[in-house]
Amino acid sequence: MKFVSFALLIVLFTSTQAGLSLALSDYQRGVLDGLNWGWDMSHLYDQAKAGDVVAYNKAVAEYNAWIQSIFGMNESLMLQTIAETAKSQPYHISRSYNPVHSIDASWNQSRSLLPEADAYGMVNGIPAETYYSFGPALMNF
Repeated sequence: MKFVSFALLIVLFTSTQAGLSLALSDYQRGVLDGLNWGWDMSHLYDQAKAGDVVAYNKAVAEYNAWIQSIFGMNESLMLQTIAETAKSQPYHISRSYNPVHSIDASWNQSRSLLPEADAYGMVNGIPAETYYSFGPALMNF
């Protein structure tokens, strides 16, 4: 019975203290708002870098208005929108070894010593991108 009354006392004390902590000062509210804006903008920035810039650019206008209402027209605090880029092609490895200059064509008559990738893009069980980067060094390690 003592334990239950003690637990009830702890819960009652915690609930009264939680009510007091919800009343924030102006400074604390400003810090909390700034952290929330920063968190939201970081997520939108990640999405923009992944290709979806519309939501980020819309939020930039709101963020800049919020900053301007607090600090005035301070350009160093304003965020810039991201221009929408053309969709990029997926990365692929060129299988052709063409000479860059005509003099290279006359001197470089040898074939590549690197093995070709299989139908799954693997060379000796290693992805071709990795193998061609540093795979031969690993094979004799």
